[in-house]
Amino acid sequence: MELSKKERLSLINQFLILEKLYPDEAIYYEQHRIALQQGFQLHYKWILEHVWDDLPEEECRKVLDALDLYRGILSSFDALKEKDGISESKVRFPGFDGNNESHYLAYARYFIVDLERYEELIRDQEYPDFNSHCPMLETYGRMTSMWQSWQSPHNMSAAQIRTLLEA
Repeated sequence: MELSKKERLSLINQFLILEKLYPDEAIYYEQHRIALQQGFQLHYKWILEHVWDDLPEEECRKVLDALDLYRGILSSFDALKEKDGISESKVRFPGFDGNNESHYLAYARYFIVDLERYEELIRDQEYPDFNSHCPMLETYGRMTSMWQSWQSPHNMSAAQIRTLLEA
């Protein structure tokens, strides 16, 4: 990883400020500052290891589409008088695969937990993990396409819910 001298200077100054603001962590910030001042490129990755690559807007929208889909499924399920054998566990938002879809999982967690949106998707879950343990992005794409083509996507029958869950 390369950083320009201007980028390094900006980070060096920020680390100097952090050293003063947080004396308990001053050594940590000082070590990073020294690596930047002396141009130790190997350590740049370490300094920025918690800064993820971008998740483009189009990919964020896929997550929001999945959340909308499960909001529709859950609200329709709750409105059903006869659940027709569909259990509540089947209509819960399963999340994304922690191994292969971690960026999507992180965005779903951010949107639901940090921004406090779609909170109905995690009802009765003190510590939601959003890890489906299997890839879900393609499945959500199929489900969303089908769901959006219906006349009343927020007022589905048990048969429609079952069809979506099997997509």
